[in-house]
Amino acid sequence: MTWPALYLLRTAFPRSTIDVLVSPVVDKFARVCPFVDDVFVDSGDDAALVHLLKSRRYDEAVALHSPWRICKLLKKAQIPYTLGPKLNWYQFLYKDRASIRYLKSEPCWRGNCMLMEHLITRHGKEIPSLPERLWDVGAETVRWKRFYGQHGNERLVFVHAGTGGSGRTLSVDGFAELVTRIHRQAAVACNVVLTFSGEERALAIALRRQLVANGVRADLARPLSDLGEFARSLVAADLFIAGSTGPLFTAGLHDVPTAGFYVARRSRADIRWQTLSQAGKRLEFTPPIGRRIGRDLSLVDIEHAANVSRGSWTPITARCMTGACPGRSRSIAANQLQAFLDQRKPQ
Repeated sequence: MTWPALYLLRTAFPRSTIDVLVSPVVDKFARVCPFVDDVFVDSGDDAALVHLLKSRRYDEAVALHSPWRICKLLKKAQIPYTLGPKLNWYQFLYKDRASIRYLKSEPCWRGNCMLMEHLITRHGKEIPSLPERLWDVGAETVRWKRFYGQHGNERLVFVHAGTGGSGRTLSVDGFAELVTRIHRQAAVACNVVLTFSGEERALAIALRRQLVANGVRADLARPLSDLGEFARSLVAADLFIAGSTGPLFTAGLHDVPTAGFYVARRSRADIRWQTLSQAGKRLEFTPPIGRRIGRDLSLVDIEHAANVSRGSWTPITARCMTGACPGRSRSIAANQLQAFLDQRKPQ
């Protein structure tokens, strides 16, 4: 969720050196970010990190993630200006603080942007506007489409059935029914690419088995060297469907059309975790709000989406008002998704 904030910082300070400190799991992903100069991995050795920060002679440091440990490290590193979020009592150890309380109508990545906007304003500069596409590797689209086995003008539909352990999503049966309907109703041929993390391979295999039995051409995503390469390759997608926010967010960096399935809360998870794709390329599907039913993705209903014209692609968040209707809801979702695929220009 840091890329929009890093874009603002790089655009406002094009000649500055921008380094990031990240956890080991996102090391390779951080290294492909076009807005940073160097990446340092948090080894867990506090003394070594303080030594590193001092040796780099940083003028300023921004704590996008601000646990007590990071706050102490920045204090010990004696960086002249430190900026952190107004969240916890130890915020006063930073030289400066800024609110990251974004509106309920805004996605959560806005919080990081608010910190950077505070820094940019402090230097008397104008806050840049975010581009339509944060990660412009469009020149690689054809290569990656070939990598994932595109034939002719068929559309590549990426589906990530796992959750990464962070939330709920459609069942394997639900994804199978949805994708099968898209395949049967679309006016163009589709090739389905099933993405997965290491522990989710069995889930992807089960989904592929159902799709192939239904006559859908589906393959497991070919393995790549690291997360950075995988993230870059998503530029090939004509549509990315998932309930896991990480892959959805990564696809959105390319302005890829996304269809996300979210639980329904009064805090509006569908807005909080919405992707970075343009509004016209996003669909968010949720069940009705409720302590129990709000977590049941089989209750998603997109019925009024059927009224959207075939040639349009507008952001829709629909709710089921009539109870359990999994078959009908997935049918309508499929109608909306395949109509969009029919519009996509082959690349």
